[in-house]
Amino acid sequence: MRRGEALENGRRRVYTITMRIPLFLFSLALPGAAFAAGALEQLGGTAAVPPPAAAAVPASADDGSPNSAPAIAARCAPPAAGEEKIFQSDFRWDYSLPELKARSEEMYASPKRLDRRAYWDAAGGRLMLPHDADRGGDFEIGTGFVKAVARHIERAFELDYIDAVFFPDMGHSHILVPDKLWAEKYSDYPVDRMSDLYRDMFSDPRLKIFYHTAEQLKTLENGQLVADERVRFRHKTRNISGPITADAGLTVHQNPESAANTVHAVPGHHWWGAGFNLSAQKDGCFVYRKGGREYRFDISLYDLPYNSGGGGAWDY
Repeated sequence: MRRGEALENGRRRVYTITMRIPLFLFSLALPGAAFAAGALEQLGGTAAVPPPAAAAVPASADDGSPNSAPAIAARCAPPAAGEEKIFQSDFRWDYSLPELKARSEEMYASPKRLDRRAYWDAAGGRLMLPHDADRGGDFEIGTGFVKAVARHIERAFELDYIDAVFFPDMGHSHILVPDKLWAEKYSDYPVDRMSDLYRDMFSDPRLKIFYHTAEQLKTLENGQLVADERVRFRHKTRNISGPITADAGLTVHQNPESAANTVHAVPGHHWWGAGFNLSAQKDGCFVYRKGGREYRFDISLYDLPYNSGGGGAWDY
Protein backbone atom coordinates (compact mmCIF):
# COMPACT_ATOMS: atom_id res chain seq x y z
CA MET A 1 0.00 0.00 0.00
CA ARG A 2 1.25 3.46 -0.83
CA ARG A 3 -0.08 7.01 -0.49
CA GLY A 4 -1.64 6.96 -3.93
CA GLU A 5 -3.46 3.66 -3.47
CA ALA A 6 -6.65 2.73 -1.71
CA LEU A 7 -6.33 1.52 1.87
CA GLU A 8 -5.92 -2.22 2.21
CA ASN A 9 -8.60 -4.31 3.86
CA GLY A 10 -6.35 -4.81 6.85
CA ARG A 11 -6.05 -1.09 7.52
CA ARG A 12 -9.73 -0.59 8.15
CA ARG A 13 -10.35 -4.14 9.31
CA VAL A 14 -12.91 -4.85 6.62
CA TYR A 15 -14.34 -8.25 7.40
CA THR A 16 -16.26 -10.51 5.06
CA ILE A 17 -19.13 -11.95 7.04
CA THR A 18 -21.92 -14.33 6.16
CA MET A 19 -24.99 -14.29 8.41
CA ARG A 20 -26.84 -17.12 6.67
CA ILE A 21 -27.78 -14.61 3.93
CA PRO A 22 -25.63 -13.25 1.11
CA LEU A 23 -22.18 -12.00 2.23
CA PHE A 24 -21.86 -8.51 3.63
CA LEU A 25 -18.67 -6.46 4.03
CA PHE A 26 -18.46 -4.39 7.13
CA SER A 27 -15.75 -2.51 8.98
CA LEU A 28 -14.96 -4.11 12.27
CA ALA A 29 -14.72 -1.70 15.17
CA LEU A 30 -12.56 -3.06 17.91
CA PRO A 31 -13.55 -1.68 21.30
CA GLY A 32 -11.15 -2.02 24.18
CA ALA A 33 -11.51 -4.75 26.72
CA ALA A 34 -11.08 -4.37 30.46
CA PHE A 35 -9.69 -6.96 32.79
CA ALA A 36 -10.33 -6.37 36.50
CA ALA A 37 -9.48 -8.29 39.63
CA GLY A 38 -12.23 -9.04 42.16
CA ALA A 39 -12.25 -8.69 45.93
CA LEU A 40 -13.81 -10.79 48.67
CA GLU A 41 -15.46 -9.27 51.73
CA GLN A 42 -15.22 -11.44 54.79
CA LEU A 43 -14.93 -11.05 58.54
CA GLY A 44 -15.71 -7.37 58.28
CA GLY A 45 -12.69 -6.71 56.10
CA THR A 46 -11.70 -6.93 52.44
CA ALA A 47 -9.32 -9.56 51.16
CA ALA A 48 -8.08 -10.10 47.65
CA VAL A 49 -9.31 -13.24 45.95
CA PRO A 50 -6.34 -15.59 45.56
CA PRO A 51 -5.40 -16.25 41.95
CA PRO A 52 -6.64 -19.52 40.49
CA ALA A 53 -4.20 -22.39 40.48
CA ALA A 54 -2.25 -22.68 37.26
CA ALA A 55 -3.20 -25.62 35.09
CA ALA A 56 -0.30 -27.96 34.53
CA VAL A 57 1.11 -28.12 31.02
CA PRO A 58 1.42 -31.79 29.98
CA ALA A 59 5.00 -32.98 29.68
CA SER A 60 4.06 -34.44 26.29
CA ALA A 61 3.53 -30.88 25.05
CA ASP A 62 7.25 -30.14 25.37
CA ASP A 63 8.88 -31.06 22.06
CA GLY A 64 12.02 -29.07 22.78
CA SER A 65 10.89 -26.25 20.51
CA PRO A 66 11.11 -22.66 21.74
CA ASN A 67 7.45 -22.46 20.70
CA SER A 68 6.26 -25.51 22.62
CA ALA A 69 3.44 -25.01 25.10
CA PRO A 70 5.70 -25.14 28.21
CA ALA A 71 8.16 -22.68 26.68
CA ILE A 72 5.38 -20.24 25.77
CA ALA A 73 3.72 -20.64 29.16
CA ALA A 74 6.97 -19.66 30.89
CA ARG A 75 7.31 -16.31 29.12
CA CYS A 76 3.85 -15.24 27.88
CA ALA A 77 1.99 -13.75 30.83
CA PRO A 78 -1.04 -11.55 30.15
CA PRO A 79 -0.24 -7.86 29.62
CA ALA A 80 0.60 -6.10 32.85
CA ALA A 81 -1.24 -2.95 33.85
CA GLY A 82 0.40 -0.06 32.05
CA GLU A 83 2.15 -2.19 29.43
CA GLU A 84 3.14 0.23 26.66
CA LYS A 85 1.51 -0.17 23.25
CA ILE A 86 2.79 0.26 19.73
CA PHE A 87 0.87 3.06 18.02
CA GLN A 88 0.41 4.07 14.40
CA SER A 89 2.40 7.20 15.17
CA ASP A 90 5.49 5.12 15.98
CA PHE A 91 6.02 4.74 12.22
CA ARG A 92 5.94 6.77 9.03
CA TRP A 93 5.96 6.22 5.28
CA ASP A 94 8.92 6.13 2.91
CA TYR A 95 11.68 4.72 5.08
CA SER A 96 14.99 4.17 3.35
CA LEU A 97 16.28 0.64 3.93
CA PRO A 98 18.90 1.76 6.51
CA GLU A 99 16.23 3.81 8.30
CA LEU A 100 13.82 0.87 8.34
CA LYS A 101 16.43 -1.46 9.81
CA ALA A 102 17.44 1.09 12.44
CA ARG A 103 13.82 1.68 13.46
CA SER A 104 13.24 -2.06 13.77
CA GLU A 105 16.15 -2.31 16.20
CA GLU A 106 14.76 0.57 18.23
CA MET A 107 11.33 -1.00 18.42
CA TYR A 108 12.76 -4.40 19.32
CA ALA A 109 14.50 -2.90 22.36
CA SER A 110 11.52 -0.70 23.24
CA PRO A 111 9.06 -1.74 25.99
CA LYS A 112 6.21 -1.18 23.51
CA ARG A 113 4.26 -4.25 22.46
CA LEU A 114 1.22 -5.02 20.32
CA ASP A 115 -2.11 -4.01 21.77
CA ARG A 116 -4.32 -6.96 22.79
CA ARG A 117 -1.53 -9.43 22.11
CA ALA A 118 -1.72 -13.19 22.60
CA TYR A 119 -1.12 -14.41 26.16
CA TRP A 120 -0.92 -17.61 28.16
CA ASP A 121 -3.94 -18.32 30.37
CA ALA A 122 -2.31 -20.04 33.35
CA ALA A 123 -5.61 -21.07 34.94
CA GLY A 124 -6.82 -22.77 31.79
CA GLY A 125 -3.43 -23.91 30.56
CA ARG A 126 -4.11 -22.41 27.13
CA LEU A 127 -2.66 -19.89 24.70
CA MET A 128 -5.29 -17.24 24.07
CA LEU A 129 -5.83 -14.52 21.48
CA PRO A 130 -8.02 -11.57 22.55
CA HIS A 131 -11.17 -10.82 20.58
CA ASP A 132 -14.37 -8.83 21.11
CA ALA A 133 -16.89 -10.41 23.49
CA ASP A 134 -19.79 -9.85 21.07
CA ARG A 135 -17.88 -11.75 18.40
CA GLY A 136 -17.07 -14.73 20.59
CA GLY A 137 -14.46 -13.38 23.01
CA ASP A 138 -10.89 -14.52 23.56
CA PHE A 139 -10.17 -17.84 21.88
CA GLU A 140 -7.52 -20.53 22.07
CA ILE A 141 -4.81 -20.87 19.44
CA GLY A 142 -2.53 -23.86 19.14
CA THR A 143 1.23 -23.98 19.11
CA GLY A 144 1.02 -25.36 15.57
CA PHE A 145 -0.18 -21.96 14.39
CA VAL A 146 2.63 -20.19 16.22
CA LYS A 147 5.21 -22.56 14.76
CA ALA A 148 3.85 -21.95 11.26
CA VAL A 149 4.12 -18.17 11.64
CA ALA A 150 7.65 -18.54 13.05
CA ARG A 151 8.52 -20.70 10.06
CA HIS A 152 7.17 -18.05 7.68
CA ILE A 153 9.37 -15.44 9.35
CA GLU A 154 12.48 -17.63 9.34
CA ARG A 155 12.04 -18.65 5.72
CA ALA A 156 11.42 -15.06 4.66
CA PHE A 157 14.73 -14.04 6.26
CA GLU A 158 16.53 -16.99 4.69
CA LEU A 159 15.31 -15.99 1.23
CA ASP A 160 16.03 -12.28 1.83
CA TYR A 161 12.35 -11.43 1.37
CA ILE A 162 12.29 -9.29 4.53
CA ASP A 163 14.58 -7.17 6.66
CA ALA A 164 12.47 -6.80 9.81
CA VAL A 165 9.39 -8.08 11.65
CA PHE A 166 7.24 -5.05 12.43
CA PHE A 167 4.58 -3.02 10.67
CA PRO A 168 6.84 -1.06 8.26
CA ASP A 169 8.06 -4.39 6.81
CA MET A 170 6.58 -7.81 7.68
CA GLY A 171 3.98 -6.81 10.23
CA HIS A 172 0.46 -7.59 9.07
CA SER A 173 -1.30 -10.45 7.33
CA HIS A 174 -4.35 -11.64 5.45
CA ILE A 175 -5.75 -15.15 4.98
CA LEU A 176 -6.19 -17.15 1.77
CA VAL A 177 -8.99 -19.72 1.86
CA PRO A 178 -9.43 -22.06 -1.13
CA ASP A 179 -12.69 -21.09 -2.84
CA LYS A 180 -14.26 -24.53 -2.48
CA LEU A 181 -13.35 -24.71 1.20
CA TRP A 182 -14.71 -21.20 1.77
CA ALA A 183 -18.06 -22.19 0.27
CA GLU A 184 -18.25 -25.51 2.12
CA LYS A 185 -17.01 -24.48 5.56
CA TYR A 186 -16.04 -20.91 6.27
CA SER A 187 -18.67 -18.74 4.57
CA ASP A 188 -21.46 -19.41 7.04
CA TYR A 189 -20.14 -18.29 10.45
CA PRO A 190 -22.45 -15.72 12.09
CA VAL A 191 -21.00 -12.51 13.51
CA ASP A 192 -21.18 -13.68 17.12
CA ARG A 193 -18.97 -16.68 16.24
CA MET A 194 -16.07 -14.84 14.64
CA SER A 195 -13.78 -16.20 17.36
CA ASP A 196 -14.71 -19.73 16.29
CA LEU A 197 -13.98 -18.76 12.70
CA TYR A 198 -10.48 -17.58 13.56
CA ARG A 199 -9.81 -20.56 15.82
CA ASP A 200 -10.76 -22.93 13.01
CA MET A 201 -8.86 -20.99 10.37
CA PHE A 202 -5.66 -20.85 12.41
CA SER A 203 -5.67 -24.62 12.85
CA ASP A 204 -6.37 -25.49 9.20
CA PRO A 205 -3.27 -26.42 7.14
CA ARG A 206 -5.26 -25.98 3.92
CA LEU A 207 -5.26 -22.22 4.43
CA LYS A 208 -2.39 -19.84 3.72
CA ILE A 209 -1.24 -16.73 5.52
CA PHE A 210 -0.53 -13.86 3.13
CA TYR A 211 1.87 -11.05 4.08
CA HIS A 212 2.37 -7.65 2.49
CA THR A 213 6.00 -6.84 3.29
CA ALA A 214 8.05 -3.68 2.63
CA GLU A 215 4.87 -1.89 3.73
CA GLN A 216 6.50 1.47 4.47
CA LEU A 217 9.78 1.02 2.60
CA LYS A 218 10.36 3.64 -0.08
CA THR A 219 10.58 1.67 -3.30
CA LEU A 220 9.41 4.33 -5.77
CA GLU A 221 10.70 7.79 -6.70
CA ASN A 222 8.52 9.87 -9.01
CA GLY A 223 6.65 6.73 -10.01
CA GLN A 224 9.81 4.80 -10.88
CA LEU A 225 11.67 2.12 -8.95
CA VAL A 226 14.58 3.47 -6.94
CA ALA A 227 18.05 2.58 -8.18
CA ASP A 228 19.04 0.43 -5.20
CA GLU A 229 19.11 -3.26 -6.24
CA ARG A 230 18.25 -4.55 -2.77
CA VAL A 231 15.18 -2.32 -2.62
CA ARG A 232 14.18 -3.42 -6.11
CA PHE A 233 14.33 -7.04 -4.98
CA ARG A 234 12.19 -6.19 -1.95
CA HIS A 235 9.64 -4.54 -4.25
CA LYS A 236 9.56 -7.63 -6.49
CA THR A 237 9.09 -10.08 -3.60
CA ARG A 238 6.91 -8.04 -1.24
CA ASN A 239 3.85 -10.32 -1.47
CA ILE A 240 4.42 -13.73 0.14
CA SER A 241 2.22 -16.50 1.44
CA GLY A 242 2.70 -19.79 3.24
CA PRO A 243 0.47 -22.61 4.54
CA ILE A 244 -0.24 -23.06 8.23
CA THR A 245 2.31 -25.85 8.67
CA ALA A 246 5.56 -26.08 10.60
CA ASP A 247 7.56 -26.90 7.44
CA ALA A 248 5.91 -24.28 5.24
CA GLY A 249 7.49 -22.99 2.08
CA LEU A 250 6.74 -19.51 0.78
CA THR A 251 5.15 -18.43 -2.48
CA VAL A 252 5.83 -15.02 -4.04
CA HIS A 253 2.90 -13.21 -5.67
CA GLN A 254 3.07 -10.21 -7.98
CA ASN A 255 0.73 -7.59 -9.36
CA PRO A 256 2.26 -5.84 -12.41
CA GLU A 257 -0.74 -3.51 -12.59
CA SER A 258 0.19 -1.98 -9.23
CA ALA A 259 3.11 0.46 -9.13
CA ALA A 260 3.82 -0.69 -5.58
CA ASN A 261 3.32 -4.35 -6.59
CA THR A 262 0.51 -4.76 -4.07
CA VAL A 263 -1.55 -7.96 -4.42
CA HIS A 264 -5.14 -7.99 -3.13
CA ALA A 265 -6.43 -11.20 -4.72
CA VAL A 266 -5.07 -14.67 -5.46
CA PRO A 267 -6.85 -16.85 -8.04
CA GLY A 268 -8.63 -19.84 -6.57
CA HIS A 269 -8.79 -18.33 -3.10
CA HIS A 270 -11.19 -16.26 -1.05
CA TRP A 271 -9.35 -13.21 0.33
CA TRP A 272 -10.00 -12.74 4.06
CA GLY A 273 -8.61 -9.26 4.61
CA ALA A 274 -8.63 -9.15 8.41
CA GLY A 275 -5.69 -11.28 9.44
CA PHE A 276 -3.35 -10.64 12.37
CA ASN A 277 -0.49 -8.31 13.20
CA LEU A 278 2.97 -9.41 14.31
CA SER A 279 5.88 -7.46 15.73
CA ALA A 280 9.31 -8.42 17.05
CA GLN A 281 10.06 -7.27 20.59
CA LYS A 282 12.62 -8.40 23.19
CA ASP A 283 9.99 -9.71 25.62
CA GLY A 284 7.67 -11.20 23.01
CA CYS A 285 5.79 -14.43 23.61
CA PHE A 286 7.11 -16.36 20.62
CA VAL A 287 10.47 -17.14 19.05
CA TYR A 288 11.96 -17.12 15.58
CA ARG A 289 15.58 -17.85 14.69
CA LYS A 290 17.79 -15.79 12.44
CA GLY A 291 21.53 -16.07 11.90
CA GLY A 292 21.96 -18.55 14.75
CA ARG A 293 20.19 -16.30 17.26
CA GLU A 294 16.73 -16.36 18.78
CA TYR A 295 14.43 -13.35 18.55
CA ARG A 296 11.04 -12.80 20.15
CA PHE A 297 7.76 -11.58 18.65
CA ASP A 298 4.10 -11.06 19.49
CA ILE A 299 0.82 -11.68 17.64
CA SER A 300 -2.41 -9.68 17.87
CA LEU A 301 -5.68 -9.80 15.98
CA TYR A 302 -5.91 -6.01 16.17
CA ASP A 303 -4.41 -3.25 14.05
CA LEU A 304 -2.15 -0.65 15.64
CA PRO A 305 -4.23 1.83 17.65
CA TYR A 306 -4.39 5.51 16.81
CA ASN A 307 -2.57 7.86 19.17
CA SER A 308 -4.51 11.10 19.43
CA GLY A 309 -1.41 12.83 20.75
CA GLY A 310 0.59 12.51 17.57
CA GLY A 311 0.62 11.73 13.87
CA GLY A 312 -0.02 8.28 12.52
CA ALA A 313 0.94 5.89 9.80
CA TRP A 314 -2.40 6.53 8.09
CA ASP A 315 -2.58 10.29 8.61
CA TYR A 316 -1.83 11.42 5.07
